[in-house]
Amino acid sequence: MPDIIRDELYDLFEPLHYHDAAPDTEVTPEYIDKFKIKETMVNIDEKNYRLEIPHPTGVLYWKIVELYNKMKSLDKSKIDNALAYEYYLFSIAHFIGDLSQPLHNFPYGNKQASDGKVYAKEGSFNKEYHLKFDEAFSNYLSKYPNINNKIDRALRQIQLNSTEDIKKEISEIANSAIKIANKCFNENRLPSEEELIHQISLSISLLKAIIISTN
Repeated sequence: MPDIIRDELYDLFEPLHYHDAAPDTEVTPEYIDKFKIKETMVNIDEKNYRLEIPHPTGVLYWKIVELYNKMKSLDKSKIDNALAYEYYLFSIAHFIGDLSQPLHNFPYGNKQASDGKVYAKEGSFNKEYHLKFDEAFSNYLSKYPNINNKIDRALRQIQLNSTEDIKKEISEIANSAIKIANKCFNENRLPSEEELIHQISLSISLLKAIIISTN
């Protein structure tokens, strides 16, 4: 669903799904707050419109935090809010999946990365390999019947008590993704089974913690 919504206004919604971190980036809670959606006033035909514009480098990390806070604040005893919770839940699940994909955290094409620089070689690698990375986990899933057991063993217990807690968890997954993206770029390869299991187990662990924390 988030991809379907993205395609309605692609240029506006696409930055919700990635963050073009520079290769040497270390993501922290403070870093996450630098790349967010900001309110902007636009005048069209002498009429003012208030628009929410995402940072062009990508606001994936911040968007997950925003959705988590919305889920926490809902009174789910109200019917409309129960539906809203479901909407936020499948949205945050999608974006946490994006978070675990290494190339969603890496320079893309000739676009400016988070430090304002263009990393042509890394960006070219991302463009060439991005779809292959997207499909890598499902390919492993189809080849290895016991992979779910490996994922289960890699899961960990996370307790979320605050917005700062989820920022720290997002930072850990993002930094792991950036590390894997750099290794794959330097070695010109797809992620290994071990790397994929590590990433997806981090995201599943976070999603489970979010569900527990918001119910």
